[in-house]
Amino acid sequence: MEKGGLKEKILRIVQQHGPISASDVSEQLRLEREISLNAVQTVLNRLVAQGRLVRNGTRRRYVYEAQLSEAIAKATAAHAAMDLLSHDDEAGLAYFVEAIDRVRPDAIEKLERLLQERRSRERPS
Repeated sequence: MEKGGLKEKILRIVQQHGPISASDVSEQLRLEREISLNAVQTVLNRLVAQGRLVRNGTRRRYVYEAQLSEAIAKATAAHAAMDLLSHDDEAGLAYFVEAIDRVRPDAIEKLERLLQERRSRERPS
């Protein structure tokens, strides 16, 4: 899994199944790869510290939920965009379009509309 891939995979699992325990997240991940519960707990704790997840419950039975806000969504998108655009040539943009098409195919049309609106604002009348 590429750098940052585990964190994003864990976020996706929590968003889809939350509230969810660390052991349940670990079980979901083990369907695809071998990973220790300790590694999962470390990533979950980091995501809590970053404000991307909320932890509830007791020490022996924490459950995690996604903490979604507009600020977090913008920060996540900005971080992902910087990662993608750091690739040479058009590779990052191609990865971005592939990911959009895989996750939300209808979003390609929305992206095209947003780009057109942006271009029309930048052109002098």
